[in-house]
Amino acid sequence: MASSSNKFQVPFAGKWSDFSIADDGTKYVPEPKGIKEHREIWESQVLIPFAIDKNVYAFGGPIPDDMNLTREVDEIFPCLETCEPRIFDSKPYNFEYMLTNYKPFRSHPYYGNNLYLTWLDRIEQSFGKFWKDYGIFELIQFSRIGPKYQPEMLIAAMHFFEKSTNTFHFKSGMMTPTLFDVSAITGLRPTGKTYSPDDVSDNITLNYKENAFSAYILKHSGPENEEVSDEEHVAFLTLWLSHYVFCSRSLQIARKFIPMAVQIHEGCHFALGRLLLATLYESIGEVCDNLKGLVPAKSKSKKAATDGCFQAAGPMWLLQLWLNATFEKELGLFIPTEHHASIAKRKVEGTRLIRLQPNPLEQNSQQLFMKYMKIFLTIDQFKPEHAPFVKRTIGPSWFVKEIPVLNPNAEEEINETWTAYLDPTILSIRIGTLSSEYALIGYQPNLVSRQFGFTQLRPKSMYIRKKNIVLGTTVTSTLYERYMKISRDNVYGFEPFDFNLSYYCTQEFANWWR
Repeated sequence: MASSSNKFQVPFAGKWSDFSIADDGTKYVPEPKGIKEHREIWESQVLIPFAIDKNVYAFGGPIPDDMNLTREVDEIFPCLETCEPRIFDSKPYNFEYMLTNYKPFRSHPYYGNNLYLTWLDRIEQSFGKFWKDYGIFELIQFSRIGPKYQPEMLIAAMHFFEKSTNTFHFKSGMMTPTLFDVSAITGLRPTGKTYSPDDVSDNITLNYKENAFSAYILKHSGPENEEVSDEEHVAFLTLWLSHYVFCSRSLQIARKFIPMAVQIHEGCHFALGRLLLATLYESIGEVCDNLKGLVPAKSKSKKAATDGCFQAAGPMWLLQLWLNATFEKELGLFIPTEHHASIAKRKVEGTRLIRLQPNPLEQNSQQLFMKYMKIFLTIDQFKPEHAPFVKRTIGPSWFVKEIPVLNPNAEEEINETWTAYLDPTILSIRIGTLSSEYALIGYQPNLVSRQFGFTQLRPKSMYIRKKNIVLGTTVTSTLYERYMKISRDNVYGFEPFDFNLSYYCTQEFANWWR
Protein backbone atom coordinates (compact mmCIF):
# COMPACT_ATOMS: atom_id res chain seq x y z
CA MET A 1 0.00 0.00 0.00
CA ALA A 2 1.43 3.35 -0.98
CA SER A 3 1.95 6.10 1.52
CA SER A 4 0.99 9.74 1.22
CA SER A 5 4.70 10.60 1.27
CA ASN A 6 4.65 9.73 -2.44
CA LYS A 7 7.23 6.94 -2.42
CA PHE A 8 5.71 6.07 -5.75
CA GLN A 9 3.91 8.56 -7.96
CA VAL A 10 1.58 7.62 -10.78
CA PRO A 11 2.65 9.58 -13.89
CA PHE A 12 0.26 12.28 -15.09
CA ALA A 13 -2.00 11.19 -17.93
CA GLY A 14 -1.72 14.64 -19.40
CA LYS A 15 -1.28 18.31 -18.63
CA TRP A 16 -3.48 20.48 -20.82
CA SER A 17 -4.19 24.19 -20.92
CA ASP A 18 -7.94 23.76 -21.45
CA PHE A 19 -10.80 21.31 -22.00
CA SER A 20 -11.91 20.09 -25.39
CA ILE A 21 -15.18 21.84 -26.25
CA ALA A 22 -17.80 20.06 -28.40
CA ASP A 23 -20.13 21.85 -30.80
CA ASP A 24 -22.91 21.77 -28.18
CA GLY A 25 -20.65 23.38 -25.59
CA THR A 26 -19.95 20.19 -23.61
CA LYS A 27 -16.55 20.08 -21.94
CA TYR A 28 -14.50 16.93 -22.49
CA VAL A 29 -11.16 15.85 -21.06
CA PRO A 30 -8.59 14.61 -23.61
CA GLU A 31 -7.69 10.93 -23.53
CA PRO A 32 -4.58 9.86 -21.57
CA LYS A 33 -1.53 9.90 -23.79
CA GLY A 34 1.85 8.56 -22.85
CA ILE A 35 4.73 6.23 -23.48
CA LYS A 36 4.33 2.48 -23.13
CA GLU A 37 5.81 2.42 -19.64
CA HIS A 38 3.31 5.00 -18.43
CA ARG A 39 0.36 3.21 -20.02
CA GLU A 40 1.35 -0.02 -18.28
CA ILE A 41 1.21 1.83 -14.96
CA TRP A 42 -2.20 3.35 -15.76
CA GLU A 43 -3.47 -0.15 -16.61
CA SER A 44 -2.78 -1.15 -13.00
CA GLN A 45 -4.07 1.91 -11.09
CA VAL A 46 -7.54 2.98 -9.91
CA LEU A 47 -6.56 6.65 -9.59
CA ILE A 48 -4.71 8.46 -12.40
CA PRO A 49 -3.75 12.16 -12.17
CA PHE A 50 -4.12 14.74 -14.91
CA ALA A 51 -4.09 18.54 -14.96
CA ILE A 52 -6.01 21.21 -16.84
CA ASP A 53 -4.96 24.84 -16.47
CA LYS A 54 -2.68 23.74 -13.59
CA ASN A 55 -5.62 22.26 -11.64
CA VAL A 56 -5.11 18.58 -10.75
CA TYR A 57 -7.96 16.12 -11.29
CA ALA A 58 -8.24 12.32 -11.33
CA PHE A 59 -9.29 9.77 -13.90
CA GLY A 60 -10.98 6.67 -12.50
CA GLY A 61 -8.74 3.82 -13.63
CA PRO A 62 -7.62 1.40 -14.80
CA ILE A 63 -7.34 2.24 -18.50
CA PRO A 64 -8.21 -0.62 -20.89
CA ASP A 65 -5.33 -2.75 -22.14
CA ASP A 66 -5.10 -4.34 -25.59
CA MET A 67 -6.95 -7.48 -24.43
CA ASN A 68 -9.89 -5.26 -23.50
CA LEU A 69 -10.18 -3.59 -26.89
CA THR A 70 -11.25 -6.61 -28.94
CA ARG A 71 -14.38 -7.55 -30.82
CA GLU A 72 -14.98 -10.37 -28.33
CA VAL A 73 -15.17 -7.87 -25.47
CA ASP A 74 -17.34 -5.50 -27.53
CA GLU A 75 -19.90 -8.30 -27.91
CA ILE A 76 -20.35 -8.69 -24.12
CA PHE A 77 -19.57 -5.20 -22.80
CA PRO A 78 -21.26 -3.03 -21.73
CA CYS A 79 -24.35 -5.11 -22.49
CA LEU A 80 -24.44 -8.90 -22.44
CA GLU A 81 -27.95 -9.40 -23.79
CA THR A 82 -29.48 -6.94 -26.21
CA CYS A 83 -33.03 -7.28 -24.94
CA GLU A 84 -35.35 -4.37 -24.35
CA PRO A 85 -37.70 -4.51 -21.38
CA ARG A 86 -41.28 -5.39 -22.23
CA ILE A 87 -42.40 -1.83 -21.48
CA PHE A 88 -40.92 -0.89 -24.88
CA ASP A 89 -42.73 -3.73 -26.67
CA SER A 90 -45.50 -2.81 -29.07
CA LYS A 91 -47.86 -5.19 -27.26
CA PRO A 92 -50.06 -3.86 -24.42
CA TYR A 93 -48.07 -3.70 -21.19
CA ASN A 94 -49.28 -5.75 -18.23
CA PHE A 95 -49.41 -3.56 -15.10
CA GLU A 96 -50.82 -6.34 -12.93
CA TYR A 97 -47.81 -6.44 -10.63
CA MET A 98 -48.46 -2.85 -9.54
CA LEU A 99 -51.94 -3.52 -8.24
CA THR A 100 -52.28 -3.28 -4.47
CA ASN A 101 -53.56 -6.84 -4.15
CA TYR A 102 -50.46 -8.25 -5.86
CA LYS A 103 -47.64 -6.53 -3.89
CA PRO A 104 -44.40 -7.39 -5.72
CA PHE A 105 -42.42 -6.13 -2.70
CA ARG A 106 -43.98 -8.51 -0.21
CA SER A 107 -40.60 -8.83 1.55
CA HIS A 108 -40.73 -5.14 2.47
CA PRO A 109 -39.89 -4.95 6.23
CA TYR A 110 -42.57 -4.15 8.78
CA TYR A 111 -41.75 -0.69 10.14
CA GLY A 112 -43.43 0.77 13.23
CA ASN A 113 -44.40 -2.62 14.67
CA ASN A 114 -44.88 -2.00 18.41
CA LEU A 115 -43.94 -5.55 19.36
CA TYR A 116 -40.64 -5.26 17.51
CA LEU A 117 -39.90 -1.72 18.75
CA THR A 118 -40.41 -2.78 22.36
CA TRP A 119 -37.99 -5.67 21.86
CA LEU A 120 -35.50 -3.40 20.07
CA ASP A 121 -35.56 -0.93 23.00
CA ARG A 122 -34.95 -3.77 25.44
CA ILE A 123 -31.99 -5.22 23.50
CA GLU A 124 -30.51 -1.79 22.85
CA GLN A 125 -30.29 -1.01 26.55
CA SER A 126 -27.93 -3.96 26.97
CA PHE A 127 -26.13 -4.06 23.63
CA GLY A 128 -26.33 -0.50 22.26
CA LYS A 129 -22.67 0.22 23.06
CA PHE A 130 -21.63 -3.09 21.51
CA TRP A 131 -23.54 -2.21 18.32
CA LYS A 132 -21.73 1.13 18.11
CA ASP A 133 -18.33 -0.50 18.59
CA TYR A 134 -19.16 -3.16 15.99
CA GLY A 135 -20.41 -0.53 13.52
CA ILE A 136 -24.07 -1.51 13.09
CA PHE A 137 -25.85 0.83 15.53
CA GLU A 138 -27.08 3.31 12.89
CA LEU A 139 -28.16 0.53 10.55
CA ILE A 140 -30.21 -1.06 13.33
CA GLN A 141 -31.90 2.30 13.93
CA PHE A 142 -33.19 2.20 10.34
CA SER A 143 -35.50 -0.62 11.47
CA ARG A 144 -37.39 1.85 13.67
CA ILE A 145 -38.75 3.94 10.80
CA GLY A 146 -37.25 2.51 7.63
CA PRO A 147 -37.56 3.83 4.09
CA LYS A 148 -41.01 3.67 2.55
CA TYR A 149 -40.78 1.75 -0.70
CA GLN A 150 -41.96 3.56 -3.82
CA PRO A 151 -42.81 0.50 -5.96
CA GLU A 152 -43.39 2.41 -9.20
CA MET A 153 -40.06 4.22 -8.83
CA LEU A 154 -38.15 1.03 -8.05
CA ILE A 155 -39.65 -0.92 -10.93
CA ALA A 156 -39.13 1.90 -13.40
CA ALA A 157 -35.46 2.19 -12.40
CA MET A 158 -34.89 -1.56 -12.69
CA HIS A 159 -35.92 -1.44 -16.34
CA PHE A 160 -32.55 0.23 -16.95
CA PHE A 161 -30.42 -2.34 -15.10
CA GLU A 162 -27.79 -4.45 -16.86
CA LYS A 163 -26.85 -7.45 -14.71
CA SER A 164 -23.57 -8.28 -16.49
CA THR A 165 -22.14 -4.98 -15.21
CA ASN A 166 -24.55 -4.48 -12.27
CA THR A 167 -25.16 -0.92 -13.41
CA PHE A 168 -28.09 1.17 -14.57
CA HIS A 169 -27.76 2.28 -18.18
CA PHE A 170 -28.88 5.88 -18.64
CA LYS A 171 -28.23 8.22 -21.55
CA SER A 172 -25.51 9.93 -19.53
CA GLY A 173 -23.66 6.68 -18.86
CA MET A 174 -23.64 3.93 -16.27
CA MET A 175 -24.60 4.54 -12.63
CA THR A 176 -25.02 2.17 -9.70
CA PRO A 177 -24.84 1.81 -5.91
CA THR A 178 -21.22 1.27 -4.87
CA LEU A 179 -19.42 0.28 -1.68
CA PHE A 180 -18.77 4.00 -1.21
CA ASP A 181 -22.55 4.60 -1.23
CA VAL A 182 -23.08 1.73 1.22
CA SER A 183 -20.63 3.34 3.65
CA ALA A 184 -22.24 6.77 3.30
CA ILE A 185 -25.79 5.48 3.70
CA THR A 186 -25.31 2.84 6.41
CA GLY A 187 -21.92 3.44 8.05
CA LEU A 188 -20.73 -0.07 7.13
CA ARG A 189 -17.10 -0.52 6.21
CA PRO A 190 -16.18 -1.77 2.71
CA THR A 191 -13.42 -3.97 4.11
CA GLY A 192 -13.18 -7.21 6.07
CA LYS A 193 -12.91 -10.90 5.41
CA THR A 194 -15.48 -12.59 3.19
CA TYR A 195 -18.38 -13.85 5.25
CA SER A 196 -18.61 -17.62 5.70
CA PRO A 197 -21.28 -19.41 7.75
CA ASP A 198 -18.66 -22.09 8.43
CA ASP A 199 -16.73 -19.69 10.68
CA VAL A 200 -19.42 -19.78 13.38
CA SER A 201 -18.59 -21.16 16.81
CA ASP A 202 -20.75 -23.69 18.65
CA ASN A 203 -20.97 -21.54 21.79
CA ILE A 204 -24.59 -20.53 21.18
CA THR A 205 -27.38 -22.68 19.75
CA LEU A 206 -30.64 -21.16 18.59
CA ASN A 207 -33.55 -23.44 17.78
CA TYR A 208 -37.10 -22.34 17.11
CA LYS A 209 -40.32 -23.46 15.52
CA GLU A 210 -42.18 -20.16 15.77
CA ASN A 211 -40.73 -18.45 12.71
CA ALA A 212 -43.58 -16.07 11.92
CA PHE A 213 -42.70 -12.47 12.79
CA SER A 214 -44.88 -11.81 15.86
CA ALA A 215 -44.76 -15.36 17.21
CA TYR A 216 -40.97 -15.34 16.95
CA ILE A 217 -40.68 -12.13 18.97
CA LEU A 218 -43.06 -13.39 21.65
CA LYS A 219 -41.05 -16.60 21.90
CA HIS A 220 -37.61 -15.01 22.25
CA SER A 221 -38.10 -11.67 24.02
CA GLY A 222 -37.36 -11.94 27.71
CA PRO A 223 -39.19 -10.40 30.70
CA GLU A 224 -38.54 -6.72 31.42
CA ASN A 225 -37.01 -7.46 34.83
CA GLU A 226 -34.42 -9.93 33.50
CA GLU A 227 -31.12 -9.27 31.76
CA VAL A 228 -30.83 -9.89 28.04
CA SER A 229 -29.13 -13.24 27.53
CA ASP A 230 -26.66 -14.08 24.79
CA GLU A 231 -29.29 -16.33 23.21
CA GLU A 232 -31.84 -13.50 23.17
CA HIS A 233 -29.39 -11.14 21.51
CA VAL A 234 -28.61 -13.72 18.83
CA ALA A 235 -32.34 -14.28 18.32
CA PHE A 236 -32.86 -10.54 17.87
CA LEU A 237 -29.98 -10.23 15.40
CA THR A 238 -31.32 -13.19 13.42
CA LEU A 239 -34.68 -11.48 12.99
CA TRP A 240 -33.05 -8.15 12.18
CA LEU A 241 -30.75 -9.64 9.52
CA SER A 242 -33.50 -11.75 7.96
CA HIS A 243 -36.27 -9.18 7.94
CA TYR A 244 -34.71 -5.71 7.99
CA VAL A 245 -31.30 -6.06 6.33
CA PHE A 246 -31.38 -8.82 3.71
CA CYS A 247 -35.19 -9.02 3.47
CA SER A 248 -35.43 -12.75 2.90
CA ARG A 249 -37.89 -13.91 0.26
CA SER A 250 -39.69 -15.95 2.89
CA LEU A 251 -41.81 -13.84 5.22
CA GLN A 252 -40.65 -16.10 8.04
CA ILE A 253 -37.44 -15.61 10.02
CA ALA A 254 -34.81 -17.45 8.01
CA ARG A 255 -32.59 -19.84 9.98
CA LYS A 256 -29.69 -19.34 7.60
CA PHE A 257 -28.94 -16.04 9.34
CA ILE A 258 -28.26 -17.68 12.72
CA PRO A 259 -24.51 -18.24 12.03
CA MET A 260 -24.18 -14.60 10.96
CA ALA A 261 -25.98 -13.42 14.10
CA VAL A 262 -23.71 -15.53 16.31
CA GLN A 263 -20.58 -14.15 14.63
CA ILE A 264 -21.78 -10.57 15.12
CA HIS A 265 -22.69 -11.28 18.76
CA GLU A 266 -19.22 -12.69 19.42
CA GLY A 267 -17.58 -9.65 17.84
CA CYS A 268 -16.25 -11.49 14.79
CA HIS A 269 -15.92 -8.91 12.03
CA PHE A 270 -16.57 -9.74 8.40
CA ALA A 271 -17.38 -7.75 5.25
CA LEU A 272 -21.07 -7.09 5.95
CA GLY A 273 -21.11 -4.04 3.65
CA ARG A 274 -19.75 -6.05 0.72
CA LEU A 275 -22.23 -8.86 1.29
CA LEU A 276 -25.12 -6.37 1.49
CA LEU A 277 -24.21 -4.72 -1.82
CA ALA A 278 -23.63 -8.08 -3.53
CA THR A 279 -27.05 -9.29 -2.38
CA LEU A 280 -28.66 -6.11 -3.69
CA TYR A 281 -27.03 -6.61 -7.11
CA GLU A 282 -28.28 -10.19 -7.20
CA SER A 283 -31.80 -9.14 -6.17
CA ILE A 284 -32.05 -6.41 -8.81
CA GLY A 285 -30.71 -8.83 -11.41
CA GLU A 286 -33.48 -11.32 -10.67
CA VAL A 287 -36.15 -8.65 -11.12
CA CYS A 288 -34.38 -7.44 -14.25
CA ASP A 289 -34.59 -10.93 -15.76
CA ASN A 290 -38.34 -10.92 -15.19
CA LEU A 291 -38.80 -7.46 -16.65
CA LYS A 292 -36.84 -8.45 -19.75
CA GLY A 293 -38.39 -11.90 -20.04
CA LEU A 294 -34.98 -13.57 -19.62
CA VAL A 295 -35.89 -16.06 -16.86
CA PRO A 296 -34.59 -19.53 -17.82
CA ALA A 297 -37.20 -22.00 -19.04
CA LYS A 298 -36.67 -24.34 -16.07
CA SER A 299 -37.03 -21.54 -13.54
CA LYS A 300 -39.89 -21.58 -11.07
CA SER A 301 -40.40 -17.94 -12.05
CA LYS A 302 -41.22 -18.76 -15.68
CA LYS A 303 -44.84 -17.71 -15.21
CA ALA A 304 -43.66 -14.39 -13.81
CA ALA A 305 -41.57 -13.74 -16.90
CA THR A 306 -44.48 -14.23 -19.26
CA ASP A 307 -47.40 -12.59 -17.50
CA GLY A 308 -45.64 -9.53 -16.08
CA CYS A 309 -45.81 -10.65 -12.45
CA PHE A 310 -42.87 -11.26 -10.12
CA GLN A 311 -41.71 -11.10 -6.53
CA ALA A 312 -38.89 -8.71 -5.56
CA ALA A 313 -36.99 -9.83 -2.46
CA GLY A 314 -33.65 -8.71 -1.07
CA PRO A 315 -32.43 -5.36 0.34
CA MET A 316 -34.45 -3.13 -1.97
CA TRP A 317 -34.50 -0.56 0.82
CA LEU A 318 -30.87 0.17 -0.08
CA LEU A 319 -31.80 0.74 -3.72
CA GLN A 320 -34.63 3.04 -2.60
CA LEU A 321 -32.25 5.12 -0.48
CA TRP A 322 -29.69 5.28 -3.28
CA LEU A 323 -32.32 6.49 -5.74
CA ASN A 324 -33.51 9.04 -3.19
CA ALA A 325 -29.97 10.37 -2.82
CA THR A 326 -28.85 10.28 -6.44
CA PHE A 327 -31.97 11.64 -8.14
CA GLU A 328 -33.46 13.70 -5.34
CA LYS A 329 -33.94 16.74 -7.57
CA GLU A 330 -35.25 14.91 -10.65
CA LEU A 331 -37.70 12.88 -8.55
CA GLY A 332 -39.01 15.99 -6.77
CA LEU A 333 -38.40 14.62 -3.27
CA PHE A 334 -38.70 16.65 -0.09
CA ILE A 335 -38.39 16.26 3.69
CA PRO A 336 -41.36 17.26 5.88
CA THR A 337 -40.47 20.12 8.22
CA GLU A 338 -41.10 18.05 11.36
CA HIS A 339 -38.02 15.93 10.56
CA HIS A 340 -35.54 18.75 9.85
CA ALA A 341 -34.25 18.95 13.44
CA SER A 342 -33.65 15.21 13.81
CA ILE A 343 -31.80 14.76 10.52
CA ALA A 344 -29.49 17.68 11.32
CA LYS A 345 -27.95 15.46 14.02
CA ARG A 346 -27.54 12.43 11.77
CA LYS A 347 -24.49 10.19 11.96
CA VAL A 348 -24.99 8.58 8.52
CA GLU A 349 -26.72 9.82 5.38
CA GLY A 350 -29.36 7.09 5.44
CA THR A 351 -31.09 8.82 8.36
CA ARG A 352 -31.89 11.76 6.08
CA LEU A 353 -32.64 9.71 2.97
CA ILE A 354 -35.27 7.70 4.85
CA ARG A 355 -37.24 10.90 5.38
CA LEU A 356 -37.25 11.93 1.72
CA GLN A 357 -40.63 11.46 0.07
CA PRO A 358 -42.29 12.39 -3.21
CA ASN A 359 -44.89 15.12 -3.43
CA PRO A 360 -48.32 13.60 -2.70
CA LEU A 361 -49.94 13.69 -6.12
CA GLU A 362 -53.22 11.98 -6.85
CA GLN A 363 -51.92 9.50 -9.40
CA ASN A 364 -52.52 5.79 -9.77
CA SER A 365 -49.72 3.22 -10.06
CA GLN A 366 -49.68 3.25 -13.85
CA GLN A 367 -49.40 7.04 -13.97
CA LEU A 368 -46.64 7.06 -11.36
CA PHE A 369 -44.75 4.33 -13.20
CA MET A 370 -44.85 6.25 -16.48
CA LYS A 371 -43.82 9.44 -14.66
CA TYR A 372 -40.69 7.76 -13.28
CA MET A 373 -39.92 6.04 -16.59
CA LYS A 374 -39.90 9.42 -18.32
CA ILE A 375 -37.65 10.89 -15.63
CA PHE A 376 -35.06 8.12 -15.99
CA LEU A 377 -35.24 8.32 -19.79
CA THR A 378 -34.26 12.00 -19.67
CA ILE A 379 -31.08 11.57 -17.59
CA ASP A 380 -28.72 12.56 -20.40
CA GLN A 381 -26.09 14.45 -18.41
CA PHE A 382 -24.14 13.53 -15.30
CA LYS A 383 -24.46 16.34 -12.76
CA PRO A 384 -22.58 16.95 -9.48
CA GLU A 385 -25.75 16.16 -7.51
CA HIS A 386 -25.61 12.62 -8.95
CA ALA A 387 -22.58 12.11 -6.68
CA PRO A 388 -24.22 13.21 -3.42
CA PHE A 389 -21.63 11.85 -0.98
CA VAL A 390 -18.29 12.85 -2.54
CA LYS A 391 -17.63 15.67 -0.05
CA ARG A 392 -18.02 13.19 2.83
CA THR A 393 -19.27 15.64 5.45
CA ILE A 394 -21.40 13.05 7.30
CA GLY A 395 -20.31 9.59 8.43
CA PRO A 396 -17.90 7.59 10.60
CA SER A 397 -14.43 9.03 11.22
CA TRP A 398 -12.80 6.61 8.78
CA PHE A 399 -15.27 7.72 6.08
CA VAL A 400 -14.84 11.50 6.37
CA LYS A 401 -11.01 11.56 6.54
CA GLU A 402 -9.35 13.35 3.65
CA ILE A 403 -7.07 11.61 1.19
CA PRO A 404 -4.14 11.52 1.03
CA VAL A 405 -3.98 10.93 4.79
CA LEU A 406 -1.66 13.22 6.75
CA ASN A 407 -1.69 11.10 9.91
CA PRO A 408 0.65 8.10 9.41
CA ASN A 409 -1.25 6.12 12.06
CA ALA A 410 -4.47 6.25 10.00
CA GLU A 411 -2.87 5.94 6.56
CA GLU A 412 -3.02 2.16 6.17
CA GLU A 413 -6.68 1.95 7.26
CA ILE A 414 -7.86 4.75 4.96
CA ASN A 415 -5.87 3.52 1.96
CA GLU A 416 -7.29 0.03 2.49
CA THR A 417 -10.78 1.53 2.63
CA TRP A 418 -10.35 3.45 -0.62
CA THR A 419 -8.81 0.48 -2.36
CA ALA A 420 -11.95 -1.47 -1.44
CA TYR A 421 -14.17 1.29 -2.85
CA LEU A 422 -12.33 1.51 -6.17
CA ASP A 423 -10.99 -1.97 -6.92
CA PRO A 424 -12.94 -3.90 -9.60
CA THR A 425 -13.42 -7.34 -8.09
CA ILE A 426 -15.68 -10.31 -7.38
CA LEU A 427 -18.04 -10.27 -4.39
CA SER A 428 -19.47 -13.25 -2.55
CA ILE A 429 -23.24 -13.64 -2.11
CA ARG A 430 -22.94 -16.71 0.11
CA ILE A 431 -25.06 -16.55 3.28
CA GLY A 432 -26.31 -20.08 4.05
CA THR A 433 -24.56 -23.42 4.36
CA LEU A 434 -26.28 -25.23 1.47
CA SER A 435 -24.28 -25.99 -1.68
CA SER A 436 -26.77 -23.86 -3.63
CA GLU A 437 -25.63 -20.81 -1.62
CA TYR A 438 -22.22 -20.59 -3.31
CA ALA A 439 -22.61 -17.62 -5.65
CA LEU A 440 -20.57 -14.68 -6.92
CA ILE A 441 -21.22 -11.32 -8.51
CA GLY A 442 -19.08 -8.61 -10.11
CA TYR A 443 -18.24 -5.17 -8.70
CA GLN A 444 -16.92 -2.64 -11.23
CA PRO A 445 -16.67 0.87 -9.74
CA ASN A 446 -14.50 2.03 -12.65
CA LEU A 447 -17.65 2.02 -14.80
CA VAL A 448 -19.11 4.81 -12.65
CA SER A 449 -16.03 6.94 -11.89
CA ARG A 450 -17.96 10.22 -11.81
CA GLN A 451 -19.87 9.03 -8.74
CA PHE A 452 -16.55 9.27 -6.85
CA GLY A 453 -15.71 12.72 -8.23
CA PHE A 454 -13.36 11.36 -10.92
CA THR A 455 -13.40 11.89 -14.67
CA GLN A 456 -14.82 8.96 -16.63
CA LEU A 457 -12.56 7.19 -19.12
CA ARG A 458 -13.72 4.63 -21.61
CA PRO A 459 -13.76 1.88 -18.95
CA LYS A 460 -12.03 -1.45 -18.77
CA SER A 461 -14.29 -4.50 -18.58
CA MET A 462 -13.51 -6.96 -15.81
CA TYR A 463 -14.37 -9.79 -18.21
CA ILE A 464 -12.79 -10.53 -21.57
CA ARG A 465 -14.85 -13.66 -22.32
CA LYS A 466 -18.55 -14.39 -21.91
CA LYS A 467 -17.89 -17.61 -19.99
CA ASN A 468 -16.04 -15.68 -17.25
CA ILE A 469 -18.93 -13.38 -16.35
CA VAL A 470 -20.41 -14.02 -12.91
CA LEU A 471 -24.11 -13.22 -12.71
CA GLY A 472 -25.06 -14.21 -9.18
CA THR A 473 -25.94 -17.76 -10.19
CA THR A 474 -24.90 -20.83 -8.17
CA VAL A 475 -21.39 -22.18 -8.73
CA THR A 476 -19.54 -25.15 -7.27
CA SER A 477 -17.63 -24.62 -4.03
CA THR A 478 -14.38 -25.30 -5.91
CA LEU A 479 -15.07 -22.62 -8.53
CA TYR A 480 -16.23 -20.26 -5.78
CA GLU A 481 -12.97 -20.62 -3.87
CA ARG A 482 -10.94 -20.25 -7.07
CA TYR A 483 -12.65 -16.98 -8.02
CA MET A 484 -12.34 -15.61 -4.48
CA LYS A 485 -8.61 -16.41 -4.41
CA ILE A 486 -8.13 -14.65 -7.75
CA SER A 487 -9.94 -11.58 -6.42
CA ARG A 488 -7.76 -11.54 -3.28
CA ASP A 489 -4.52 -11.99 -5.20
CA ASN A 490 -5.25 -9.43 -7.93
CA VAL A 491 -5.83 -5.99 -6.49
CA TYR A 492 -5.28 -2.78 -8.45
CA GLY A 493 -2.93 -0.14 -7.08
CA PHE A 494 -4.18 2.91 -5.19
CA GLU A 495 -1.70 5.79 -4.90
CA PRO A 496 -3.45 8.79 -3.30
CA PHE A 497 -2.75 12.40 -4.25
CA ASP A 498 -4.45 15.78 -3.87
CA PHE A 499 -7.02 16.40 -6.60
CA ASN A 500 -10.10 18.46 -7.37
CA LEU A 501 -13.48 16.80 -7.78
CA SER A 502 -14.64 16.43 -11.38
CA TYR A 503 -17.67 15.04 -13.16
CA TYR A 504 -16.36 15.10 -16.73
CA CYS A 505 -15.78 12.34 -19.25
CA THR A 506 -13.50 11.94 -22.24
CA GLN A 507 -14.69 12.36 -25.79
CA GLU A 508 -13.81 8.71 -26.44
CA PHE A 509 -16.10 7.61 -23.62
CA ALA A 510 -18.94 9.80 -24.91
CA ASN A 511 -18.60 8.42 -28.43
CA TRP A 512 -18.35 4.82 -27.20
CA TRP A 513 -21.40 5.17 -24.94
CA ARG A 514 -23.46 6.98 -27.55
